[in-house]
Amino acid sequence: MTTKTKTKTKNVDTTLSILLGALLTIPALSFAAKVETSMTAEQWRSITERDIEAAYSISAKNHPGMFDVNNPTFPDLLNQAKAEALALSSQASGPQVHVAAIARFSTVLQDGHAGVFSSVERPARRWPGFSAVWRGDALKVYYSETNNISKGDVVSQCDGQSTEALMRQRVFKFHGEVAQPGHWWNQGWRLLIDEGNPFLMPLKACEFVKANGETYTQVLNWSIRPKSVNKHLENADNGDELPIDLTWPNKKIAWIAMPSFSVNDKQTADYNKLFEKIEQQHSKLLNAKAVVLDLRHNQGGSSYWSSQIAKRLWGEKVVEQKAADLSQNTQVWWRASKDNTDYVESLIELVKDQSDVHEFFKVVHKGMSKSLKNKTPFYVQMPDEKREQSLNKSLTSNFKTKVFVIVPPQCASACLDAIDVFKLFPNTRLFGAPSSADSMYMEVRLATLPSGLGKVIVPNKVYVNRVRGEGAYYKPDIAYNGIDWTTRLLLEQIKKY
Repeated sequence: MTTKTKTKTKNVDTTLSILLGALLTIPALSFAAKVETSMTAEQWRSITERDIEAAYSISAKNHPGMFDVNNPTFPDLLNQAKAEALALSSQASGPQVHVAAIARFSTVLQDGHAGVFSSVERPARRWPGFSAVWRGDALKVYYSETNNISKGDVVSQCDGQSTEALMRQRVFKFHGEVAQPGHWWNQGWRLLIDEGNPFLMPLKACEFVKANGETYTQVLNWSIRPKSVNKHLENADNGDELPIDLTWPNKKIAWIAMPSFSVNDKQTADYNKLFEKIEQQHSKLLNAKAVVLDLRHNQGGSSYWSSQIAKRLWGEKVVEQKAADLSQNTQVWWRASKDNTDYVESLIELVKDQSDVHEFFKVVHKGMSKSLKNKTPFYVQMPDEKREQSLNKSLTSNFKTKVFVIVPPQCASACLDAIDVFKLFPNTRLFGAPSSADSMYMEVRLATLPSGLGKVIVPNKVYVNRVRGEGAYYKPDIAYNGIDWTTRLLLEQIKKY
């Protein structure tokens, strides 16, 4: 049984996304904690095991999956995460065991919106004199300071095993989601980096394949990676990062850069200027050969920004109608645990100067409180009236210009929401990498571990009947597996289409 309360708050999903997108971006590696070096092995083991038990307990009490009828195996999976993390902590102890065991807890869950992370400071990264990236189905050298190893060479195997097998055994045991092609792109660089994981011995030798098919073997000599290397790796991930803006790198090709949907004050102002530019130049965009929507570097945040861009390109009413049709059967269920309910209550005061959002959280908190009192696990957020327009006459857009959406491999959450909207229109083609994916669990908060050396990631709600399914990702209409993703090179590629 669930408690249902209907809210008339306009654009509920959007306003909620603005707030939580700004507040809850997970800075997993941005606040490393220095630790007491004098602690004994037994003290470290005790700290690690206590944090693992806490991660389990906090998740079990608050995660929507514990009562999700569409995911009945989640409680068992959470138990497995705890068991595998504890198994690692029993084998060794120390600060990097804390990092590895905590990481294993999360990778068992295979969900970027759940789990736990350690903020213990990592040792300096070691490398074998070159860096590699995953592109398509292969690991390729991106930058090298080692004789004979050249940019573009394929790393085919190491220590007698294929790089694909090693990725599964070494990288995905502690990082990312193995079933997501985008995560192979994201995590491939880790295979030939030593981050101090006590459960992974550095690889000894690798075999390489040059562009002409010639093969060679190289013994790996590990050393601390010089800081000077960083400047050579600036474009190894998503390429150069453009500011939020509309530009014309070609007389007939428009380029709209959206590197983030989790914005600060300056970026908010940049988006407002971008909206004005699109409106002012709309007739020019209608006659362009192509419009490029650049999502490189984007790691989600608020779906509001992409929605506003889509409305200004294709038209507000048609976007609203198509989006409403897409989500007409979707429900949002808030897990009404005490801590989740208290958290939503804390947001009410935070947004007291934003009337719509303030009222929305008051309604959600009231519904969650009632569900909590009645000992029902969820408060079901009812849809607002905006979906009624989907019953009206079908609308069409006069924006027919070819649209190329540059999709980076880490694209998830609000970045995926953007693609959901852009792909509602037949003139849109996806260019680049396979995207990442979301589970049905969203809108996270962070809870501190007992040691203070990490955070538990707690999703507050679950989507029911969402069109984009559990773990679903976007495949590119036009795959680009090139090593370099700079704007200049991508523009040359897009010109071909």
